[in-house]
Amino acid sequence: MSTVETSLCIAKVLEQKDRDLALAMQKVAADAAAMPGGQFPTLWKDNLTGFFKTSADPEDQLAAFQQARRNACVYMNSIAFQGTGFGIFVSNCEIRMTDALMQSLD
Repeated sequence: MSTVETSLCIAKVLEQKDRDLALAMQKVAADAAAMPGGQFPTLWKDNLTGFFKTSADPEDQLAAFQQARRNACVYMNSIAFQGTGFGIFVSNCEIRMTDALMQSLD
């Protein structure tokens, strides 16, 4: 495959991973909201917004993760800049980071 074809293929894989991650994050939020007793959802939300300074909204969480993931992968791969394959290396890094997060959500 050419660099362009490889880039397009990897981009499709990453898009699917992000769709799967969005669903997983929505499930986590729904599971938290469904906890009996009423205190866990508040504790979960307060922990996310207060301690971690992030949103309890799954869409906001996904966007924040995507930005952090991109920044980390660009930085890690810029150390060993690979020319025309740079975007491919960054996208592969993003896929691996997404897989790692998905494993922790299971």
